[in-house]
Amino acid sequence: MAITGVTDYTNTYAASKTNGSSTTGNAQNYLKELKEKYPGVNITVADFNSEKQSDAYMLGTRGYNNIAVSSSIIEKMASDPAAAAKYEKVFAEMSGNAERVEKFARENNDEILGAGAVIDKNGKVSYWMVGRSKDKMENPGTVYKEKIQKQIAEKRAKKKEEEALKEEKLAKAESLEKMMEKMKAKQMETETSQTVKVQEDGKGTQMDLSI
Repeated sequence: MAITGVTDYTNTYAASKTNGSSTTGNAQNYLKELKEKYPGVNITVADFNSEKQSDAYMLGTRGYNNIAVSSSIIEKMASDPAAAAKYEKVFAEMSGNAERVEKFARENNDEILGAGAVIDKNGKVSYWMVGRSKDKMENPGTVYKEKIQKQIAEKRAKKKEEEALKEEKLAKAESLEKMMEKMKAKQMETETSQTVKVQEDGKGTQMDLSI
């Protein structure tokens, strides 16, 4: 299953790979914690200076749980909890990416060689897959960027829809509960008013019980 041009691509990619060497001590510690927290994710610190370098990374990487993250983003995550929470969602996604990729391969009758995500220096997240069709021999370097990004976008949209529906149901339940409380209060007010009226109507009444 040799891939034409991988050697040249890999050499190009190697020039852009940093392995965390350009990060500070604090970022290095954070990177270590990330690798311990997500042991199933293949984390690489790299800054790609061209599309050719990013293609080299994709064509030379195997497995489905890969993340290439810019050193500047690692620095930001190490010092900013909000940034860490934001980008760690991508790491969590990659932890379970194998199941998603295998499903994609079955549905499209493709052979997937590698898959993962790239977080560039601007914080942009891109998802990628490299493979070839089993039905028709194609360039093995075909990158299914649009397909996988569409699949993940649909998954996120479905999740948002489910969350919105859940919030709507909760709001209706709260509204119904408030309405019941108002009805109960009104009923109690009516009963109290009727009791007072009866007492007022009978006030001063005398009865002669002598024989």
